[in-house]
Amino acid sequence: MGASKSTLHKLPIVDFTRDELNPGTDYWFSVRTKELFDLPLETKIQNTYEKPYFGYVGQTSVRPLHEGMGIDDAPIHERVQNFTNLMWPEGNDNFCEIVHSYATRVTELEQMVTRMVFESYGVEKHYNSHIESMNYLLRVLKYRTPQANETNLGATPHTDKTFITILHQNHVNGLEVQTKNGKWISVKPAANSFVVMTGDAFMAWSNGRLRSPHHRVVMKGKDMRYSIGLFTFNRKLVEVPKELVDEEHPLQFKPFCQMGLINFLSTEEGQKAESTVKAYCGIQEKRNIFNVLRS
Repeated sequence: MGASKSTLHKLPIVDFTRDELNPGTDYWFSVRTKELFDLPLETKIQNTYEKPYFGYVGQTSVRPLHEGMGIDDAPIHERVQNFTNLMWPEGNDNFCEIVHSYATRVTELEQMVTRMVFESYGVEKHYNSHIESMNYLLRVLKYRTPQANETNLGATPHTDKTFITILHQNHVNGLEVQTKNGKWISVKPAANSFVVMTGDAFMAWSNGRLRSPHHRVVMKGKDMRYSIGLFTFNRKLVEVPKELVDEEHPLQFKPFCQMGLINFLSTEEGQKAESTVKAYCGIQEKRNIFNVLRS
């Protein structure tokens, strides 16, 4: 593995020189992804899961431009096959094989990045047990162009509740990330490259060392935006490693379940919180509330 770093729009770029991680081409997105979203609505809404936000999401008042579908445990061939059979009862082997291959390779990239983070913090002994408990959700996303009097926000500002999110898009840009000083900057990845973001779960696991960035999608122009994302979740309780807690870094987060965090996001309190994960399991936030009550 070779890695070189440079800066573009204040965002770090890491070049992993491995041909087998090539995510695909614009042709795949323009043909295969469009093929999926062109299916009848009554077919697409069959993509359901008990886990919120894992299945079909679309045509909502909050995100009218957005439509998405998901495959839970996408590196498992059977799961991709089940999704394919649901969308195309007559079969679509080509779609199934391409998606499964993609999910497998991007999962390898996610695990590589995770190992780098664990090693950088000196907690690599926890890596294997962490990976063994991970759940990988693949979501295929579409953003249409706004019509008259519609918002151009394809996705409202938010942080992901994941450990890591890996995104790949077609030629249509639109992803924006908020910097620490509150400025929104456009993310314009090169062809056949990925955007890798840490989510709330990884921020909490790191005891606040990692940052979970707010991001959004702003639609401009006339072309449809297609993207595909790998979203990672831990089936076990997320706990801060004891090695990451010291006098300079007191414990900030209680152990928590990622699915509990996602369910909390659906509540009124979760929707209003400036930081969902801090409101859900942040120790400091609860101390602040206690101090306010005492005063």
